[in-house]
Amino acid sequence: MTTEVQMTREQFSTFWEKFKKGIANDLVNELVRVCPVDNGFLRNSIHYKVEGDTIWIKMADYALYVEFGTPPHIIKPKTAKALHWKAGGKDVFASIVHHPGTRPQPFIRNTLRSHFGDIIRNNLVRLTA
Repeated sequence: MTTEVQMTREQFSTFWEKFKKGIANDLVNELVRVCPVDNGFLRNSIHYKVEGDTIWIKMADYALYVEFGTPPHIIKPKTAKALHWKAGGKDVFASIVHHPGTRPQPFIRNTLRSHFGDIIRNNLVRLTA
């Protein structure tokens, strides 16, 4: 059973702005909650922006590689003679690395699939109660 909600154009405009921001905020909160964490940069980069009727969820560019994984690949230095990183507190140098790839961690797709409907519903209820 549906219930009709009566509101003026101005009331609807206010409702619509709060609704979009509520959805965006709740979605970002859920993505932050389930985001895989290595050093925290990806999790801390997740934020939203509402422009007109568009909700932009933004995060570090490498989120795509976390979400879908990577195949095995070779890493070579671009400008230096060697690659450099620390492992176990020690400096490691290499002229080439045969990276085994990474497994997918589909936190974005899983969040949308599992929680997006509830996020919309909860915001409707919160704003129309």
